[in-house]
This record gives sequence, C-alpha cells and structure tokens, in this order.
Amino acid sequence: MSAESTQFFDIPPTVELLRSFLPSKAVLLEENALKKTWRIYIYLKTIYGVGITLGNDKYINSHLAGKNASYEFSFLDWLSQLDICLSNQIPKQLNKSKENSNSIKKQQKAEEREKAKENIDLLQQLTIEDIWQQIFYRQEERDKWIDDFKYFYKTSETEIQQLLQLRPFDSQGGNFTNQTRLYRLDFQNSLANAQKTHWLQPISDSNQKLTGNYCKVNSWLQLIPESLEQNNNQGFNGEVNSEYITNEELADFINKFAKGTQKRLLFAAEFIMPASIKKQKYNALINTLELNWSKSDCVKPLKITYKKFQTSPVITTIIFPVIFYYIKRGPYLYAIRTTEFEEPRYYWEGYRLDRILDVEILDWDNEQIPVKLRELKDENELPTPEEVEDSLYADTLGYAFWKIQKMMFVRFERNHYRNYIQDTSRQKIFKEINFKNFQELNSDLDNFFNNKEITLILQSLRGQISEKYVFCIANYYEDDIDVFLRLLSWGKNVKVILPFELKDKIFQEIESMMKQYQEK
Repeated sequence: MSAESTQFFDIPPTVELLRSFLPSKAVLLEENALKKTWRIYIYLKTIYGVGITLGNDKYINSHLAGKNASYEFSFLDWLSQLDICLSNQIPKQLNKSKENSNSIKKQQKAEEREKAKENIDLLQQLTIEDIWQQIFYRQEERDKWIDDFKYFYKTSETEIQQLLQLRPFDSQGGNFTNQTRLYRLDFQNSLANAQKTHWLQPISDSNQKLTGNYCKVNSWLQLIPESLEQNNNQGFNGEVNSEYITNEELADFINKFAKGTQKRLLFAAEFIMPASIKKQKYNALINTLELNWSKSDCVKPLKITYKKFQTSPVITTIIFPVIFYYIKRGPYLYAIRTTEFEEPRYYWEGYRLDRILDVEILDWDNEQIPVKLRELKDENELPTPEEVEDSLYADTLGYAFWKIQKMMFVRFERNHYRNYIQDTSRQKIFKEINFKNFQELNSDLDNFFNNKEITLILQSLRGQISEKYVFCIANYYEDDIDVFLRLLSWGKNVKVILPFELKDKIFQEIESMMKQYQEK
C-alpha cells in the first residue's frame, strides 16, 4: 500500500452520509433502502477503511484495505477474505499456498467458498444497532443521530429503534447462490455503476465484457459530502487523555482540570512535524499502522521506506512494528529488525513518523520477509507493547528502553538533592549511597562496576567529611541523549564520577562550550 496514494475511509455513518449513498428519490425510512446504505457502509469500511470494531473482541476486518488500486477482486473475494469475529470463535484462515497445480487451485477455491459461506452466515447475525452503538458510543452522539433522523423523516424514536434492529445481510434463500445474489448486485449497481458515484472500477475483458472483478479507485474521497469531510477533520475535542500519562499524580491532576465547561489547564508540549509533510500522506501512514494493529494477535511485518535526515540516503527495509513512543517532540515508531547472529536475534530501531516516506503491510507468507523474523513469530517470541511498557516502569534514567542498561555513580550538591531529587519520583532512580547501606547495595554495584571502580566509590564515601554532598547510584540507558542532556542541565549541582566514559563525555562537552564562548 502506498502512503502517497491511499486514504482511509473513516467517516462515521451519519444520517447525511447514509443519505448520500441513495438515489435522490429513495429515503432511509424504507427498510430495504436503510439496509442497503448500511451494507455500503460496511463495504467501504472493509475495502477502504480499517474495518469495524464491535466491542468485546468482536470485529469485521478485511485484507483488501492494505491492497493497492491495481489489485483485482470479486464479491466472492471480498466475502471470503473477511475476518469476522462476532462471538468467541477464532476466524478461519485460508490456505494461501503458492503452488500452481490444478488440484491446489481447486482446493483453494473450495476453501474460499467455505469461508465465504461461514462469513455470510455471520453477517446475517449482524443488526444495524450492533454497529451503530459501537461507532456512536457516547450518548450525546446517539441522540444527535436520532434527532437528525427525525428531522429528515419526521418519524418517532420508537420507529427509529425498530429500524435499528434490521439486519443489513438478511437471509435471501436456502442456498449460497441465492443468499449472495442481492449483495453481488450491490457491488455491480451501488458501488461500480451508480449514476454519479463510482466507489469501485469494474474490470472488463478484451471484448469489453464485465469479468465480475473490480479495482479500488483513488478518487473515492471526492464522493464524500464536503460538509462531512470538514466535520470529520474537526473531530478533535481538545481534551487530554490522561490514560497514557504514566505518572499517577500528573494523570490525576489532568483529569481534574482538563475537562469541564471552563478550561483550567494549559498543557504545553512540542510536536515537531515539518510543514512540508502532506496531511494526506500523514493520515495514510497512521491509518495503515492502525489497520495493522487492529488485531493484536495477527500483526504483520511492514515494508517501509525511510529517510533519517535530509542528507541521509533513502532506505527500504522490513520491520515488525511494536509501539509508538512519543519522546520529547514527536512520535517514533519502534520496531524490530532481525540480525544475522544467533544472539541477539533482533535489535530495536526507532523511526520518526514524519520521516517514513512509504509503508506497505506484508502477509507473513511473503517471500521478502526474513526467515528469522518468521521464526520469531512461529516461536511466539515477537516483542509486545506490554513488554515495552513494563520495561519503562523500571527505575532507570532515560527513555531508550532498547539500549543497554548501565549504572552511574554521582555526587549532588545537598541543596539541589533536597530540592529536586528528594521526595520526588527521581528518588527511586537516584538511590542515596553511604556507609550505612554500602554493603546492602554492594551486590548491585558488582553487576556494573569492577573492583577498582568499587574501591573508588568506597574512597569517595570515606572522603565525605561534611554534609555538603549526597552520593547516589542510578541505572541509566547507555548513549541515551536525554540522560546526557539531563546531567548537563544540572550543571555544577551534579558531578558524574563513574563510569569514566560518561564523565569524559560530559567534560568534553563542557570544554567545547567554553571554547565557543571564549572566542571573540
């Protein structure tokens, strides 16, 4: 899927949108018309969007959303490729063998037809209300939808509630052909050959005869009423979601003052996004990732094109995406890449969102995927977001969870320690060390320092005659730029004693800055 050419259908099924799906003389109050509009909505959400979430691990997804505009598919392809979970069942996976023998092809066709039969049976269970309640999960959104319906059709709320109980994919007969005939016509008449709108491009053979196959169109966004597109873009309500604030006190503070009729909290955060990045491209990137992560048990590798800096060469690589991590000024996609060595089997890479030029979702059977990445999947050893989050809760200075952990031995000015470290969350990171607890902490020191360095620590503690200083040890991520900048920002109030390489790096930076300011 090309991020340059792909948009994702994410418009909610408002009354105005549903009305736009019908000819001018049709009205939503008619049962068949209303069911058809909701079928069209499901088609568009699964062909151009990120599928439909129904709550409680229920969903309808499709692989078609990750395909480009040249990919041909039929109604049967759409139906058989749906991943539907409306109860506790595990969606059946098709056998995608690439052998060319006729027997294998016949077997695949038979499997596709069986999957299509299962899917149509599941779709028949779906009511309009099942989707409506989940998409408009706030009561005020549901009330607005009902008010809009009443405004257009002058009907009662009781009648509307009855209409919501309709099933868009009603049974049309006993056998599979009869069950799906009406819905095949949806593709032909409502999506491809509508009077003014063309959601799909029908494919013809050399004799200009329709083949029953279709392609997606890049111009579908023009079919959305302009007013709906504007409203959808203005959907952000300005509230701060404190769920992602790991500090409980800060999260509680935000909850108390970020919401309400009057704004009582200003929250300043840098979000660096170049002005040159196109909103269409940006939305395509994040929607592609959202689609790939929509089912946590079936996340797929990505093929990305990336340019780290303006002067860097463009690279294309295959990664397994795990989590977005907002650090200081922008979101980074953290993913793993496999190595050629037995250990470690993979390493972490961070890709800043605005520097990803293109992204494509790959199926696990794609020949481009490295063998070791497939092995990690088969052995259930792919990293998870929960593992990353757990590692960040560790009492470690910095943000670079993928880096090696090391330990520093530092000396604080006592006043600085009392004002900025003591009785704050930093006290869990900077553990005070003195003669009283030296033996207790000695096992921690052995994990990071050699005997000579531990002797130096002991000498520093012995040399502390006055109460001027507080000595601490702290775990940190090696080569984490935020650790380095934090120590520099504390200036004369802190001195790194160990490790020597960190101490020397800080000294060289200070020396370089002094030379800069000594120049006339």
